[in-house]
Amino acid sequence: MRKVTLICYGKLKFPGMLDSVAEFTKRLSRYTEFEVIELKPLKVADKSESLRDTIREKEAAQILEIIEARRTTPVWCLTETGKAMKTSEWAKAFADITLGGPAEIILIIGGSLGLSESLIKKANRSISLGPQTLSHELARLVLVEQVYRTLSLLAGHPYHNEG
Repeated sequence: MRKVTLICYGKLKFPGMLDSVAEFTKRLSRYTEFEVIELKPLKVADKSESLRDTIREKEAAQILEIIEARRTTPVWCLTETGKAMKTSEWAKAFADITLGGPAEIILIIGGSLGLSESLIKKANRSISLGPQTLSHELARLVLVEQVYRTLSLLAGHPYHNEG
């Protein structure tokens, strides 16, 4: 994989999370260029569903503006209803991307309200980190570690043990 781009909302604030993500980001540099695009979350003034839909659509517009220039790059969205995959499935999917074209992928973690259906429909894949609810910071750490694990598996590193 030549490049992995993570688009997410908010900055890492907790010192332990910041250090852990930095460690996996450093490890990723052995295998790929890793770019993080942090967007500023929009404020949720009230809990009305119409306002939540509006915010999700505005956030989707921000993300689409970023990914529009990379039309051929596969986009994976993290969603509650996405498919949870084993690391070996991640590795196969990444290998397929590498063989099939751009050798680049964009991963998206939405804001606190999740992602709009319009953005999810435009993605190549909707994935989940599992059925539990994770904070955005923890989801980011798990995702970065999973990408590292995937790329180290593809490189033949003995880091991965499945089964």
